[in-house]
Amino acid sequence: MWRMALILLVMYMTFKTTYFIDLKTMPTFVRLISAAIFGICQSLLLIHMMHDACHSAIGYNQNWWRFFGRLNMDFLTGGDMKSWFHQHVLGHHVYTNVMGVDPDLPATEEGDMRYLVSRQVWKALYKHQWLYMPALYAGLGLKVRIQNWTATYLTLMNGPIRVNPITTLEWVYFVFSRLVNTYLLLVIPLLYGRLSFFEIIGFFLVQELALGAWLAFNFQVSHISTVAHFPCDKKLDQAIAGEWAVLQVLTSVDYAHGNPLVAFLSGALNYQTTHHLFPCVSQYHYPAITPVIEKICKKWKVPYNHFPTFKEAIGAHVGFLYEMGNQTNVKE
Repeated sequence: MWRMALILLVMYMTFKTTYFIDLKTMPTFVRLISAAIFGICQSLLLIHMMHDACHSAIGYNQNWWRFFGRLNMDFLTGGDMKSWFHQHVLGHHVYTNVMGVDPDLPATEEGDMRYLVSRQVWKALYKHQWLYMPALYAGLGLKVRIQNWTATYLTLMNGPIRVNPITTLEWVYFVFSRLVNTYLLLVIPLLYGRLSFFEIIGFFLVQELALGAWLAFNFQVSHISTVAHFPCDKKLDQAIAGEWAVLQVLTSVDYAHGNPLVAFLSGALNYQTTHHLFPCVSQYHYPAITPVIEKICKKWKVPYNHFPTFKEAIGAHVGFLYEMGNQTNVKE
């Protein structure tokens, strides 16, 4: 807990500092850089405290999980813990890389901007996905803001994962947290900052694009890769071969083990295999657990996906987008 508390203190101080820099009369380029850092700081709050909280990996009771999860996700960032829980915990972690049940993959065989699984219907557009998808990743934050309303709370679905009926209290909380976040990010700068309306919108978009890009790239390299396994990629009724733990190893991708800076900047997502095997364990224990898992995988001849650097992991992700989009044996 002391390590988490120290990191939390540093990030909250950075969050507050960059927030107030954007309210002051300073050169535009300084405020733009500050807005980008503010967005990255938001993403770090999510992949550290919120991520651990949604997996019950902070403290010893649900009050800790609710406080750190909802404070950082719902109020400071503008996401929604309920939506994230359905997508990430109930969907992605149980059915990793299984199209049709993992919300992080295309939900249908047609209509998605990405071609990741052979069951999808290939389109000529996908030849260029290795170029346009990395650019679109920056829009993740904006997409989630909209999707929380249109999917989880209105259609009671998060991708293929069903959501129980929303109670009146949950609706009230959801709307209240949206209002608080809007007041923080837009209303306070408009009322108290020396900014025009268009400057506020501009800084907000910079912050959102930095937030979305930081999260998306950290998420995508962990499972969408040339070395990652995709169960049921050929047909819907294909049996999922292998036990759950082995599939978690095969579908996950690690990188830059032993690098504390990378672990901090990624929220220990560079130890993705350990996270998927032991999601309820705090991320600050992953460096100590990972060598044991690697030893067991070697003993039982289970491939362990690991790249020495983040650059190589990104390369494998973009390479996968290119290979899938430029297959010569598929038809529209």
